[in-house]
Amino acid sequence: MNSDKPVADETKTTQSMNDHPLASLLPLLACPECRGDLARQGAGLTCQMCSRSYEVADGIPLLAQAGSSELWGVESDSQSSTAYQEQFLDVSIGERYQQRYERRWTKRCVTRREISRIEQLLVSQPRCHRLLDIPCGGGRVSGPLAKATDLLLQADLSLSQVLTARQTMGSQGNFAWFTASAFLIPLKQGTVDGILCNRLTHHLSGVEQERLIGELLRVSKRFVILSYYDHDSFKSRGRRLRGKNPGHTLRRSDLDTMAKRHGASVAMDVPLWFEGSRLRYALLLKNLD
Repeated sequence: MNSDKPVADETKTTQSMNDHPLASLLPLLACPECRGDLARQGAGLTCQMCSRSYEVADGIPLLAQAGSSELWGVESDSQSSTAYQEQFLDVSIGERYQQRYERRWTKRCVTRREISRIEQLLVSQPRCHRLLDIPCGGGRVSGPLAKATDLLLQADLSLSQVLTARQTMGSQGNFAWFTASAFLIPLKQGTVDGILCNRLTHHLSGVEQERLIGELLRVSKRFVILSYYDHDSFKSRGRRLRGKNPGHTLRRSDLDTMAKRHGASVAMDVPLWFEGSRLRYALLLKNLD
């Protein structure tokens, strides 16, 4: 009898650890289908409006819906990111992605530089009550966010990435995790003070970029930090001169136009390395009435 007690205690401890983040997260969640309230039902969650059910795996709500513009009623085209999304559903992607950035010194340098740019934009804003990191990947650049908020939400299309992020962040601090598509973020409007969306827009077509920016600004109360590939960078111009496709880039003026259509404006815009760098970070500030 006594030999079974430590096992039972360990099970209760593990369950408590998994329930705590979910308990803090549940009031913030919304059904990705209809944006209705979600409630606990058995081992999962159920929408109180449309009755759709969602699984919870190891304390993490599985709310991601892979797909592109067909998810919000717009016909997909050849530029859809659906194929790109599918590769991240591989269960081993989280560990492999993290290892790629840890093993190569060039990637480690890039990570440090990304973090410095994110910190530069974050410190321009007051401390946050809640921040969202989407897609969080394996938590590679999440450190500055954890220091700038009382509660950090980490979400990604891939459960593997979310599990890796949870392992990366450890047990120090207040965190909550869930899977999600950045096109259909399962959070209520204005739920978080700010959002980091790192290294996603350059995988998306124009219609998807617009949807992403609108959805980020719907969920955020104050600001969004967004990375993007500059249409007028040295590398993008060079590719066009050589007759090559520069990829899914954005003009700075177009980014500001998109932001304004969704009630925000570009307050700061910094290059990763130097003026002319392809990757840039923009701070979008909501227009507060």
